[in-house]
Amino acid sequence: MSEAYNPETKLYEQLESLEVEARELVKKRQQAGNDDCSILDRQIKELEGQIESLKKRLKP
Repeated sequence: MSEAYNPETKLYEQLESLEVEARELVKKRQQAGNDDCSILDRQIKELEGQIESLKKRLKP
């Protein structure tokens, strides 16, 4: 194992994954009918909360 362990790397990976998932949900919401919007809005808000939490953990 030649690379040094960096615990922040895992957080950055999680952050990137959540951001991709949020973008996909936003696209789905734009294409969804009115019935599906409330569910997608809730999922988007939850992801945004998780993203903000990770960003706070990464700031010095």
